[in-house]
Amino acid sequence: MPDLGLTRRISVSVVIPTLNSEATIGLALQSVRNQSYGDIETIVVDSYSRDSTREIAKTNGASVILTRARLLGARYLGTMRSKGEFVLVLDSDQILERTAVERAIRLVSEGPDMLVLEESAFRPATWVQKLFEADRDLVHKLSETNMDPTTGVLLARFFRRSILEEAFRRIPAELLASVVFHDHSIIYYESFKISQRVGLLHNAVWHMEPASLAELWRKNFRYGRSAYGLASSGHYRELVWGKTRFRARAPRSLMLGLQSDLLTALKGLPYFLGYASGGLASLGSKVDA
Repeated sequence: MPDLGLTRRISVSVVIPTLNSEATIGLALQSVRNQSYGDIETIVVDSYSRDSTREIAKTNGASVILTRARLLGARYLGTMRSKGEFVLVLDSDQILERTAVERAIRLVSEGPDMLVLEESAFRPATWVQKLFEADRDLVHKLSETNMDPTTGVLLARFFRRSILEEAFRRIPAELLASVVFHDHSIIYYESFKISQRVGLLHNAVWHMEPASLAELWRKNFRYGRSAYGLASSGHYRELVWGKTRFRARAPRSLMLGLQSDLLTALKGLPYFLGYASGGLASLGSKVDA
C-alpha cells in the first residue's frame, strides 16, 4: 500500500450490483484490481444473471452474493456483508481512475463523511454518448448546486461505513426488494440527513454510457416503471419529481446546455411512458384482483 501519511491502514469495500452485466463488469472489476491503493475488498451482488456475469466476477477476484432483491436491496446486502471502514458504491458500467480510491482516502481524512466522484463518459463514440459527455460536463460545472440530494443529480459514492449503515436503517424495509430507479438517490438522501459533510473527488470515474437511442430508450422506460412503484409506495416522492427537470445553465455553456437539454428530452419521453405503463399495470392488477 502506498504511503498516504496515515497512522493506520484503512480498509475499503467496493460493492457492485449486477444483472446480466457481462458486457461491462469485466472492465469495472479490472479498474478496482488496478487501484494504486491496496486494502480493497470487492463484492458483487448478483440478481441471478443469465449470462457470464458471475464467472467474470469470480475470475477478477470478487466475492459473489446472490439475491432476488432489486438494486436498492442489492446495495444494502452488499454493504451489510462488507467489512471495509469505507464503502464505495459502484455500478457495473463504471470504471475507476487508477488512483481514485487512494485519493478518496486522502480526502476523507480531511473531514468529509462521503464523497461525490466526478464522472466522465467512457470513450464517447456515438452521438448519444457524446450527449452524455456534454451533460456530465455541464453538471460538474455547477457541482455545488448539483450535490443537493433532492434537486441535484450528483450522488455520493464513497461513504464512511457508519453513515451508510445508519442511512440504510432509515430506509423503509419494504422498498429494498423492489426499488430500481432512485435507489442510489435514496441512499444519498438519507445519508445527507445524517451528515452534510460531502466532498468532491475530481477525475474519478468513467461511465460506459448507452451507445444507441434504442438502448437509452429501454433503460429509461424501465426506470420510469420503477419510479411509478416508488411514487405509489408513498415514500420519497420528492426524489421522484425533484430531479425531473432540465439542467441549470453554467456561464458560457450554451452548447453544453443545448446538448444536455436534448439528452434530457430523449430520456424523458421513455421515462414518462414507462411511468404511465407502471400505472396501467398497477391498475390492471387491481382490476384482476
